[in-house]
Parts: sequence; C-alpha cells; structure tokens
Amino acid sequence: MAFKERTEPIILSKLRILNKRLDLADEEKRYFSYLDKGYKGELQFDAMTEKLTSSCLILNELLLEVERTTFQIDTLIIFAGTLYLFEIKTNQGDYLYKQEGLTSITTGVSIKNPLDQLNRSKLLFKKLLNQLGYNFKIQGSVVFINPEFTLYHAHPDLPFIFPTQIKRLLENLNNQPGKPSANQYKLANKLASLHQIETSYNKLPSFHYDELKKGITCSECESFSVEANHKYLVCKDCGSKELVESAVMRTVEEFRLLFSERAITTSNIQEWCVVIQNDKRIRRILANNLTVEGTRKWTNYK
Repeated sequence: MAFKERTEPIILSKLRILNKRLDLADEEKRYFSYLDKGYKGELQFDAMTEKLTSSCLILNELLLEVERTTFQIDTLIIFAGTLYLFEIKTNQGDYLYKQEGLTSITTGVSIKNPLDQLNRSKLLFKKLLNQLGYNFKIQGSVVFINPEFTLYHAHPDLPFIFPTQIKRLLENLNNQPGKPSANQYKLANKLASLHQIETSYNKLPSFHYDELKKGITCSECESFSVEANHKYLVCKDCGSKELVESAVMRTVEEFRLLFSERAITTSNIQEWCVVIQNDKRIRRILANNLTVEGTRKWTNYK
C-alpha cells in the first residue's frame, strides 16, 4: 500500500461534472480529455508500483511549493539509498525526438520535451529538500506508459523508460537494498503534509448554476434518463441500478464541489436532483448522511 495514495485532481473532478451538465467548448473538452488520460495513466503506474516487494515508501501525486513556485511529482519512491522521481506520460503514436520537443510523425505536431518538466521538478525538489535539511540522492525518469508509443532518435542515455522497459524498471526497483531510515519516514510525512490539494494555475471554464443541466445521472453510463422507485434509481438506457440514497449523495457531492458557497438544503438538492419529487425523502437522505444545522426553514446540512 502506498504511503500516500493518489486522489483525482479537483480540476478534473469539476470538469468531469461540467462535461455532462454543460456544453463545453472544443478546447475545454480537449483539456478535460488530456487531464483524464493523464490521471488514468498515473493510476496504471500506481497499480504496477503497488506490487513492489522491496522495502520503500511510495508517495503518489505531490503538488509542492518552494520559493513561491509550484511543481508536481507524479510518483516519488523513497528507498534507503535513493529517491526515485517519476514523470508519467500517456502519449500515443510515433514521435521523433529533438531537444526542443517531440514531433508526431503522423501529424507533425510538436509537444514539449518532457525532460524539461522532469529537470524542473528535480531542481525544485532538490531546493525543497535542502530547505527541509535533507540531502538525499535523487534519480528522475520519464515513464511512457502507453504501449502504443514509440520514440525515434532518442539517445539511450536519456532518462526515458519506454513501455517495453517498464518490466525491467520494476525488477530494478524490487532489487533495491536496505530499508528506508527513520529520517526518510520523517521526510515522507513532511512531504505528504506539504501536498497542496489544488493549484491556482488550473483554469476552469466559467459557468453559472442556471445553465447547468439538472438531474441525477446514471453511475455507469452517465445518462440523465433515470427514474426512481421505492429503493433504486434505474437507468432506462443501460438498465443499471443504484440505491436511491447512494445516487442522491453522489449528486450532492457534485453540487458541493461546484457550488461550495451554496447551502445544502432540502429545496436546493431537490432542485439539483430533479428526479426525486418527494422532499421528505430528500430530507431523510440528507439527515442520514450529513450533520443537520438549524431548524425548520433554516435547516441546512454539512
């Protein structure tokens, strides 16, 4: 089990909700797709490192700051002798390597050289470690997780791990000697405490409550074509069933994430969910799962 688990970035969670409730612009859809693919690739790498049998501390997803500069580490693995920093990439297709960037052979479109991001993260991480009073050896690599990725003209000395090399990487990590020291456990705890949940650099499209589509969506296919019976929410498109209470609370979390400034009240949630017409049922579900504050018409839930 990882010392620090990965959680879905808030910006991605919000975009996931907006994508089904709002007609996003093409650029916003591409941004959502980019973040979603990146997150899935990171989870894929997590599943691999989770199987490591060597003694280590795995910290997944660190958003840190040093000297008023924010940087991200996709995966950090602390061994007795070395801290391994990994940048995970999900690129697909055939690319040519050039120092200034990677160019798609199919489209001719160039993307930034991932080494620039890796080197920036290593430099800033080193500064942070020095400020915290640590001087551990750091090794960084870019891991291309997608099996349908090929990069031509990349020198073998570059810190790239290609899909066909991931197995060997894991074997190497499994053969790391020793155990993390008490000092390294202290560092892991400190880094986890310094992790920032959200960054101001992420740009969310502007939206207003009134323009968002209301309703509960199917947990499987995200369709709004659902109906509630005495116990279940049933999807008319795919046929899946979900407990009404679970579906309502899932939708409440969407409301809370998008509109943190709005009170969670029976009327607000009934309007947001639409499909549950009985306000007593909404009130009972909220009371069963949240803390009640106030009385009568001033009642809200936390």
